[in-house]
Amino acid sequence: MRFSQKSVNNKIFAIIVFYSIAILLRYLTSKINILKSIDSSFLQIVLQGIGPAIGALVAFKLFGIKLSYSLAGKLKPFLLSLIIFVIIPVIGFAIIGVHESKNLKITTNPFIASAKLSFFYIIYSILEEIGWRAFLQEQLTFVNKYVKILLIATLWFVWHLNFALTTSNFIFFLILVFASWGIGKIGDITKSIMAVGVFHAFYNLISIGNFPTEGKYFVLSFSAVIWILYITFYDKVNKKFMNVKK
Repeated sequence: MRFSQKSVNNKIFAIIVFYSIAILLRYLTSKINILKSIDSSFLQIVLQGIGPAIGALVAFKLFGIKLSYSLAGKLKPFLLSLIIFVIIPVIGFAIIGVHESKNLKITTNPFIASAKLSFFYIIYSILEEIGWRAFLQEQLTFVNKYVKILLIATLWFVWHLNFALTTSNFIFFLILVFASWGIGKIGDITKSIMAVGVFHAFYNLISIGNFPTEGKYFVLSFSAVIWILYITFYDKVNKKFMNVKK
């Protein structure tokens, strides 16, 4: 697909606005820590990921960009996608429970807290994905697909504001490159913010030390299998369902 210079310029300016807002809010929430007055650890988690979503929504509005994604995307009905992508993993984490740490204060039953923590991390990831996939990936259609993956991964890495020259950071960057490719493919197939959000949340949730190790591996592995099967066979199942309905 060929794009006019005006169209490309419009996309570039939109990306600059999006990323400036995303970076600014990330700095305010993670470095300045304007969220410290908020008592809820869970709400703090969500608000740290709000920058890409706010940046994307502002850019959509300012530049008249039409959002091609929705919560369920092509994976309708919405309720079924909600059950598959959100309810199943949240129930799984509710079963295994969670323990308190320095950064996580639990004021309720540990099983309810575990469900809340997993749910809030999914919301956090969905907010990020409104920026990285629903906006940025869609706006970078004028560049080579491999360049697009590297650009998204680089901007995503810089957004975390962690520039230490360490092996772990290099590995993290490679993970973001792989995620930009993998989650990007899921986005292209489904146009679902929930779908890309939960695959993003997979990494975040598996990195949290508050959950029992074996329990979280089982819940996430089981959930990921369900997600992949649902996405892979959605068209076949949907067509059969529609034929039966007729």
